[in-house]
Amino acid sequence: MRLAAVFAALLLVVGAAIVATLHSFHYFSGVSRSFEGQCAPVTGIDGPEDIELDPVRRRAFISSLDRRDEDARGAVHLFDLDDPLNERGWRDITGGVPETFKPIGLDYYEDEKTRRLFVVNDANRAVEMFDVAADGGLVHLETFTERRLTSPNDVVAVGPRSFYVTNDVKPGRHSALAPFHFLTRTGSGQILYADGAVWRMAAENLRFANGVDVSADGERLYAAETAGGTIRLFDRDLETGALTPAGDVRVPAAPDNIAVDHEGAVWVGAHPKPLKIPRHGANPAALSPSQVFRLTPEGALQSVYRDDGEELSASSVAVRLDGIMLIGALYDDKFLICDLPAGEF
Repeated sequence: MRLAAVFAALLLVVGAAIVATLHSFHYFSGVSRSFEGQCAPVTGIDGPEDIELDPVRRRAFISSLDRRDEDARGAVHLFDLDDPLNERGWRDITGGVPETFKPIGLDYYEDEKTRRLFVVNDANRAVEMFDVAADGGLVHLETFTERRLTSPNDVVAVGPRSFYVTNDVKPGRHSALAPFHFLTRTGSGQILYADGAVWRMAAENLRFANGVDVSADGERLYAAETAGGTIRLFDRDLETGALTPAGDVRVPAAPDNIAVDHEGAVWVGAHPKPLKIPRHGANPAALSPSQVFRLTPEGALQSVYRDDGEELSASSVAVRLDGIMLIGALYDDKFLICDLPAGEF
């Protein structure tokens, strides 16, 4: 009888822990539609996981991959905000290089002499660097790899050959340990800094390190902790690239990619119910809700867009230029182009 009581108590504790974990990831919460603007789908681009703006030329680079096809090669597309129906937007602009290519996060960099696109390549755990031609076409220049880069997720460039890249979970997000690290919020995520010659560990102990971006002046770095439901803030040394923790902002969802707009606000593509994503990945009919947040320069967090997954499932990124917002997704063969409510942003 005593052994049975101990076993029953153990089951009770395990059950309570499971329920508590599900609650902490908002598994039982309802998600209702909420957006004051208007959105239209742009179809024909598989898995538009990350979107990066070239605000001067009013165009967007989109990383694309059919994640339900293990053998698929990914692509990068160029979308014209002023000419959404331009057929060129549906063509891969990488020229087929590299041959093995599964893009995730990307970032556009421009200075007086250089225009480049940095892309995380999940196929070989690397960061690919492309030169961007005047017409937006890409020419592959270099592949960056490092032994500590076990699971790269997103990248932000801070120079012609320098960047930060997130390592979401140390064992790798495709490993058997990855779900355990996510569910237990193990702080195995990292941010690495490459200055073009040397790699350095810039930050550690992040709970699934995901999206990353920097402020316009380069002095503040933002990093998403997807499992932690947090945007981490870091002060950045412009000379050495060193990061100093500067606080965090709680997000009532699982933040994915982040993007700083031209006014200094941070736009966050997020998953209100992240534990729905694996089932959605296996079955398109199993919807995964979407949400977009905006973190103002003053530090206030506001929900901009929310959907139960019917319009767009598993939103992964949101970018804004003037009154236009684009929202990408992990698995859908579409992204949204939205008109923001007039006068609110």
